[in-house]
Amino acid sequence: MNLIPLPDKIVPQSGTFNIVHNTSIVLDINQGGIDFETAKLLQKEIEKVVAITLLIKKGPDNDKIHNENCISFKFSKTDNRIEAYSLSVKPKKITITASGNAGFLYGAATLIQLCRTSHGVIGCVDITDEPSFPNRGYLLDVSRGRVPTMNSLKELVDKLALYKVNQLQLYVENSLRLDGFEEIWSQTDPFLAEEILDLDRHCHMRCIELVPCIATFGHLFNILDSESFAKYNEIEPEQGKKFTWYNRMMHHTINVSNPESITFITGILDQYISLFRSNKINICCDETFDLGTGKSAEMSKEITKGKMYINYVNSLAEFLQKKGKQVMIWGDVLQKEHELISGLNKKIICLNWWYEAGAKEELLKPFSDRKFKQYVCPSVSGHSRLINAYDLSFTNIKEMAELGSKYHVEGFLNTDWGDSGHVNMPALAVPCMIYGAAKGWNVKDSRDFTTINQVISLVEYDDHSKTLIGLLHELSHQDLIIFKDFEFFRDFRVYNQAYLQDGVYLHENTKTKIMAVSENKLKEAVLKCEKIIEDLKQNDITAHADDRREETEYYLAARGVAIMQELALVMKQKEYGQAVSLIGTPYELAGKFEYWMMDYCRNWRFDSRESELFRIKEFVWQICTILRKYK
Repeated sequence: MNLIPLPDKIVPQSGTFNIVHNTSIVLDINQGGIDFETAKLLQKEIEKVVAITLLIKKGPDNDKIHNENCISFKFSKTDNRIEAYSLSVKPKKITITASGNAGFLYGAATLIQLCRTSHGVIGCVDITDEPSFPNRGYLLDVSRGRVPTMNSLKELVDKLALYKVNQLQLYVENSLRLDGFEEIWSQTDPFLAEEILDLDRHCHMRCIELVPCIATFGHLFNILDSESFAKYNEIEPEQGKKFTWYNRMMHHTINVSNPESITFITGILDQYISLFRSNKINICCDETFDLGTGKSAEMSKEITKGKMYINYVNSLAEFLQKKGKQVMIWGDVLQKEHELISGLNKKIICLNWWYEAGAKEELLKPFSDRKFKQYVCPSVSGHSRLINAYDLSFTNIKEMAELGSKYHVEGFLNTDWGDSGHVNMPALAVPCMIYGAAKGWNVKDSRDFTTINQVISLVEYDDHSKTLIGLLHELSHQDLIIFKDFEFFRDFRVYNQAYLQDGVYLHENTKTKIMAVSENKLKEAVLKCEKIIEDLKQNDITAHADDRREETEYYLAARGVAIMQELALVMKQKEYGQAVSLIGTPYELAGKFEYWMMDYCRNWRFDSRESELFRIKEFVWQICTILRKYK
């Protein structure tokens, strides 16, 4: 069936149930506010499909009035699995049976998809279903440049709920308005405390746990680069002072040798955790690149850097555990030194991420052997790109889910990062979010990616040609030289910033990559982008006003990818001296890039706050200035 996630057990029956003008939604007499919100969501989604507003009623299931032509919510008296449900579609009645709020929501979500794909004439079927992983999460970066509006976050929550995701983490470095930290958040259009409280309530109504997620060790650029709090920085300001997207990622680790550092960070945590009803918190503690290299270098002579790491993390964990919190950290530091794992606080949950193909057991086995709870964390593969790397993301999600199932992990957390100013656009990540939700719910779903693309196209976008996601996959194949490559070029050319990684300068990597792609390949990619834009215009999605924002982002992605490849051609000739012919003059390309930027800004402001959009605008202006200087 065209369902995603795929239910655990589907038994087709004969006949159909037809939604008509007097079909009603009937809540069990004992159901309360959350189930009423589920009924309203079901009502709204059915109305979108058949233009009929179903009445919502309430009464005992054995009431004769409610025995026909209705969608009935029925409490299970024997099943205590709160996320399991059964859905029975018969010619005269649809019944959703569950024992908890989440089960009713997920039964309704499946019914919504059946309604979408059948236009309200639903084939009779018996479905029984429950999830593979108890925790199925989505992490959205809201600190690297893009801070979403509250409306767009609530829309995301609703979408996550319909795909049976039950946890949301918003990654925070600087985008929350905390008392005493004005110089940190004043440039970011931060969330207010009351907005987090409101979002937490909305998540609760959609059976989603809003889990606090905040940097507390590494990745503290905005805090540790400030006038007031630089004293807590591991390195002196001049070593990482110049802002670039890369420098924000690589430096700014807390100085663990300063005894005031713990007090400083726990003071932030005290303000932060009070906003959430969740008993979980992700304190991150990843990529502590500078640990032991600056102010704590003397301490590292007495104890190892690994021990310094463990002591600090355990101190934060103990502080939070006393407040009843279940602490999570990223596992990357411990992946490099397995012997450290045994010294970690035993109640910490380790979030083990891997964002490439080829996930191996070594990612989970060291934690499993030591009896630690853990999540597997793949990626939507959109960071630093104008279009997500769909093939990579789908492969990564599939492998990580199946590896997690083998090791019986506690959860599955799909990540959406915003490196390089969060240039990646929200709509482009949705197919990867949906596939992640599908594998998190039913890890046994073995449908091939072509079939998954078709199902997502139909269910999410009402694209009966089932081609939309395939077109986006094809577009991603044209992204040969990505946005991030030009980030390194700009940083070296404009800021004289050279980054040495694994013995190679990253701007030289960009040169090598551009020179390795042939002139013909780049020109073919530009032409294919133009063809994909025309195909998108002919797709079924263009008939749906609700999808116009997403459609705009697809066009922006296609135009942007084409510009990146044309820019690579110019670099070949003007920067690296290769004999190639250009598609147009550098001056013309600059104008094309600036028109794209104008449209990109308009789209950004539709679902995101202004925040750090200025950094992307500055990047485009600098590249265009270089283009206009070429002869």
